[in-house]
Amino acid sequence: MLLDFSVSNWMSYRDAADLNLLGSLERQRKCTLAKLPGWRSKYVLPTAAIYGGNASGKTALFSALSALRTMATVDAGVDGVLPVNKFRLQTADEPTTFDITFLAGTNVYRLYVEATDIAVAYESLELVHEKSSTVLYERESKAATPPDAYVFDNTFFKDSSHVEYAARSTRANRLFLESAIAQNVIELKEAHDWFAETLELIGVGSQAWSFAKAAGTQEGFLDFASEELSCLDTGIARLIAEPVSVDALPSSAGLRRAIAELREGEVVTVVQDLEAGDYRFDMLLVRLSNGQPDVQRLRTVHVGPDGTEHKFFLSMESSGTQRLMGLLPMLFSLSTSADGRAADKVFVVDELDRCMHTMLTMRLISDFLVTCGVESRKQLLFTTHDLLLMDQDLLRRDEMYVTQRGTDGCSQLIGLAEYKGLRNDKDLVRSYLDGRFGGIPMLGEAGCRG
Repeated sequence: MLLDFSVSNWMSYRDAADLNLLGSLERQRKCTLAKLPGWRSKYVLPTAAIYGGNASGKTALFSALSALRTMATVDAGVDGVLPVNKFRLQTADEPTTFDITFLAGTNVYRLYVEATDIAVAYESLELVHEKSSTVLYERESKAATPPDAYVFDNTFFKDSSHVEYAARSTRANRLFLESAIAQNVIELKEAHDWFAETLELIGVGSQAWSFAKAAGTQEGFLDFASEELSCLDTGIARLIAEPVSVDALPSSAGLRRAIAELREGEVVTVVQDLEAGDYRFDMLLVRLSNGQPDVQRLRTVHVGPDGTEHKFFLSMESSGTQRLMGLLPMLFSLSTSADGRAADKVFVVDELDRCMHTMLTMRLISDFLVTCGVESRKQLLFTTHDLLLMDQDLLRRDEMYVTQRGTDGCSQLIGLAEYKGLRNDKDLVRSYLDGRFGGIPMLGEAGCRG
């Protein structure tokens, strides 16, 4: 679970923006909060909503988490650059700072990184306890005296000589957390895997590939998708996989090689973008049947006024339905009960409400919260333009944040829990539109372009 994330000198954020997911003393819907293991009276919020005007900094926060995840899991290459996009309304050449605290298994880690697009200036990983912390490693770049200086906790690492060798082999444009895993420093696997496997980010673009991957690899997903699409008033009765000729597959050497290497029980998913834009895709599934490729095209089924079934291509569905389909793999992962059986998952969605009606978005959030509880280890964090989601019957005040950009061009992230006197029955939307929380577009007078 994500406990805290802070970033500074990043895109529109000059100063630190801090997203804190530890629950406050607020009593509303405390039953949805997860108990932080090993800590007394500490609970973690299952969700957080970030509201704000266009260009106020919502997507910048999403991008910061995405960049840190990339650095923690992907080698940029010998001549590659790090995905660091610093605040550009100043001339000072300072590094961007990322500070993240997260729960992996039963351990709380804190990763702190200072980096430019060409090098890591500082990096540390701590194991955080309730009243203390242990620095597992610390790395500092001193340009005048290369290579980077490292300090290790030798009680944590079993083979200190191997860890030191991994450190010497880590390039300046590479996080040690990522490089060490590539060099089999197994003690860091739990922290690394949180970025690689637990943290998932869903942007505003097409999610056809995520749907295709789930359809081909996750047992029960298509049944789940059919049921969800049917009950969420999309007009779809169910999904079907319709047999088609092998000739329907696109001509691709890579695809032919993947099919040639298929084994029984495996699936190759093929997504075809039918036109430019976020959506409009078609999907084919390829399996082996008696040693031969069996190709099926995913179709939706609608029922007409006379009860007759009609098959639609995926590309014929509305943008809202296709956006919902892109979110279904996430909903499938989050749909288990609150008894702790589900794997840890942290989903961060940019513009959760995009192309969808308010009532549908509310339903997705409320359905998720019903499955959350003291033993659950899953979170749904999202940005949104939909002010009707600023609803205290849906979310707690400490789960709501607002981004705002000042006249100096700097963005700020403000938690509604910071405001005093907000009663449980307060109309937050009215207060927001009145400018009490900031974060509303500062529009010029009509005709100001003249």
